[in-house]
Amino acid sequence: MARPWKMKPWPYLRKDGRKSWRIGFRNHEGLVRSRAFSEAVQARAWIKDYVAAERRGKESLKRFILDLDAKEANASSAGRPLGKIITLYLAHNRPEDTVGLAPSTYDSYLHVARRHLLISQGASADGDAPPPLAHAAKIAMTPATEFNGPKAPRAFYDELVRARVAPSICRRAWSVLSAVLSWAAASDLAPEIETNGCLLANERRTSQRRSARQGAQGKPSQGERAGRQGPGVQHWALSAVAVEHVRRQLLKASADRDRILAERDAMMVSLQFGLACRNQEMYALRWSSVSGDRMQLVEVVSWGKLDDGKTGRSTPRGVGIPAPLAEDLAAWRAVLTQGGLANGADDFIIPGDLTGVLYGVSDPRTGGCHFSANQVKKWGPKCFSRAVERVAAEKEEHAGIIGATPYSLRRGGITMRLHAEDPQVVAAECGTSLQMLDRHYSFALEEFRRRGARPVDIVWRDARRKVWGGGRSPRLRVVT
Repeated sequence: MARPWKMKPWPYLRKDGRKSWRIGFRNHEGLVRSRAFSEAVQARAWIKDYVAAERRGKESLKRFILDLDAKEANASSAGRPLGKIITLYLAHNRPEDTVGLAPSTYDSYLHVARRHLLISQGASADGDAPPPLAHAAKIAMTPATEFNGPKAPRAFYDELVRARVAPSICRRAWSVLSAVLSWAAASDLAPEIETNGCLLANERRTSQRRSARQGAQGKPSQGERAGRQGPGVQHWALSAVAVEHVRRQLLKASADRDRILAERDAMMVSLQFGLACRNQEMYALRWSSVSGDRMQLVEVVSWGKLDDGKTGRSTPRGVGIPAPLAEDLAAWRAVLTQGGLANGADDFIIPGDLTGVLYGVSDPRTGGCHFSANQVKKWGPKCFSRAVERVAAEKEEHAGIIGATPYSLRRGGITMRLHAEDPQVVAAECGTSLQMLDRHYSFALEEFRRRGARPVDIVWRDARRKVWGGGRSPRLRVVT
């Protein structure tokens, strides 16, 4: 029988802009059929499995094509262990499915499940597969029917605590287990699960006693020792002065760095700090998003694809544009225009194809090109973190910013705004909640009460004057 073949074009571009990789093949009856996959690696793996089944004989090929093994397993599912249900949940909730999870959520769930809920963990760096954790093997082999009540979920959480798993990971593992059970209870693919036992175990899962936190014996945790103030907050939320030092480092000329890329990197820092937006929100900003002195956030770039916001309050929303950021935007657009680069209304403020047409992801609806998932992943450690390290090494007063990430720009922007604006307005424009501000930014609120309002424009301009020696930074030339 003929080997499966790749159907042209490869990949096929669908009307909604997504790609699919189509495979043509002959089934066990010799009839030509086709299958489509969301990733090339899945298509190649299926071809490999097809060839292996075909070599074993016609009956084996029939079982493979009709997926009889899975159907028989589902038919006798009464005694399945929970690990089978978790695997089923992950297989039916992939991001590419219509009702699948968001890419970032799926990746987080998959990581937690492989580590704490399933027997298989995957190979380590040296190629060896480490043995499964004891609590993971135990829950994976527990009959799924036991999770119809609260006893088995409680026992699982206790196993995590006894294994000295970090409290934050315990909560994430509990959330994944609850999500699996809720899905199974509503799906006919897992008839043995009738209800979510995690919801029945509704007692409080955490303790506020200091002795129950990291360190025990009444000692404060690392987060408490940092206190979200002074040196402890330098890398967590970058100050305006630290931001300008980082921008100066990014703009410094180097033999292996193109001038336009240095300008782009500095613009990215200004955008995220000035708007106090999330990483994925910054990458999705278009020139049409600029409306006078407001920036409209209407979409995000999540895992290299345009998507809706993180939460219901995150997008769409409008954010005020500080005067220094407005100047940077105007200068950056002039740089793009002088270089003959696209900067129309539908183009992205941070283009993904500055280094060539092979880079970035093109939006089929508008033609704009934004950062790919790979570009997003590399920019932080390759560009931003190196600039932070150079600042920390050269400026003794900023030695504490080591460890800052691009998200530290958002926190720094929120902190700067809380020194001048009503928290209700900050929460609304930054796409967060008052509870989150009270929980994590109490140091900024306390400073506002002690020192009074410090307008954003003045704070940022003072920082630029201190770093650059003037009221604005020279964006149209690379610093030497």
